[in-house]
Amino acid sequence: MKNHIIIALALLMSLGVENAGAQSFLNKLGKAIEKEVKKEVRKEVEKKIDQLTGGKQGQAQSQQSQQKPQVQSQQKQTKNIVPTVVESQPDGRPVTGSINGYEWVDLGLPSGTLWATCNVDASKPSQPGTLYAWGETSTKSSYTQDNCKYYKKEQKDFSGDKSADVAAAKWGDGWRMPSRADFDELLHYCNWAYVQKDGRWGSEITSPFNSRSIFLPVTGYKEETKHMEAGGNGMYWTSTPHEDQWNNGAHMYQFGGALGELSIGDRSYGYAIRPVADNDAMISTPSQGETNGHAWVDLGLPSGRKWATCNLGGATSENHGEFFAWAQVTPILDEESPKNDVRGKWMSGIGGSTTYDAATAMWGEGWKMPTKADFQELLENCDWEWTTLGRITGCKAVSRINGNYIFLPASGVIHPNSLYPYPDSLNEMAWYWASTPSGDEYYINADAFLVAKSATGTAVHDRRDGLAIRPVTE
Repeated sequence: MKNHIIIALALLMSLGVENAGAQSFLNKLGKAIEKEVKKEVRKEVEKKIDQLTGGKQGQAQSQQSQQKPQVQSQQKQTKNIVPTVVESQPDGRPVTGSINGYEWVDLGLPSGTLWATCNVDASKPSQPGTLYAWGETSTKSSYTQDNCKYYKKEQKDFSGDKSADVAAAKWGDGWRMPSRADFDELLHYCNWAYVQKDGRWGSEITSPFNSRSIFLPVTGYKEETKHMEAGGNGMYWTSTPHEDQWNNGAHMYQFGGALGELSIGDRSYGYAIRPVADNDAMISTPSQGETNGHAWVDLGLPSGRKWATCNLGGATSENHGEFFAWAQVTPILDEESPKNDVRGKWMSGIGGSTTYDAATAMWGEGWKMPTKADFQELLENCDWEWTTLGRITGCKAVSRINGNYIFLPASGVIHPNSLYPYPDSLNEMAWYWASTPSGDEYYINADAFLVAKSATGTAVHDRRDGLAIRPVTE
């Protein structure tokens, strides 16, 4: 990193601080340095994961050298997931297909999002297609703020709205522009490599879940009448506006060589569009009844306790749902502190409290977080099978009493200072909060339930971490 800074300073001295190219280079270098700092923070977090789980949770990293001069190629490796080539998902769904004649590939992402294999107006993956201003569905001879449709105008995320979404307008029903969350998911879960296809550089994005990939070619961007950086940078719009409604920016993804990140682009610029489609084939387990509109299953347990069929915040059994710090009634968001920070404070059980029990607060009276005793009862009266439901791996708990079952997805865990609001160890393990605090003298942990292929049982976890919740009812 020190060498990179020295080289950057030398280049800036030769170019001059007023040079726009020098300023652009400095901005990119600063972001690269910031990423390196975050990596160091992440290493410290991973040490803590090893201590909590008792196993090695290291992250493999590899670099692939390319022939292009002065370009470092990097490949981000997702932790502990070994790619395997498959022709269909575990539930039999196809990995590839088409909508309205446009092809998609299912990367096995938790959301089920399907990614198109080509950009809008491209006939093959290596073509950049046509560049559009944000929220516009037609091209123009000059891209300026004066003729920008949404320049400093309030506009919500328009993914799927044919009046502003060029993917929906040109490709028809079923297609839409990706949101920032869609690109976030792609960045977090997939492996990225800077490669050449058909003579054009770009990012090859490969799924660690099923080894399928998409290719995003370099595109450059249009500003006024000029096509800038056409051979060296990829710039792709999302449908998500900047959080400040009067700001003339919108979220976009950009990359060039080893650099790649979500950023903010000027709405007047012309960027490429890579469409996505939603996969609605989500799976639910059988249920016997509902409380406040949320389904439960009766496992015939001695206590009479009924277990919800899905995690808190999840729409179906295969969805990992939201993640909560212990005694926090709102989900963890990226870089946000828990609303109810009770680490280091003595507390009794929080089950049924609308202030501290997220299940009660979100699903209403009658629902609550399970206790450690509830998990122990589940453990003693069920047979446990490590299996896959839809696109998610987890444990199927089958009652020895009446044969009914619930599915607990291996939804992972979110640790403080995570780089993304996505869980680590997805499809490998999961922790589920209990409503009972642990007996440690410093009050920093709470009881939890571990779901993993090699071990399933009650344990404790740091109250600050983001865990899933599976509610229970009487």
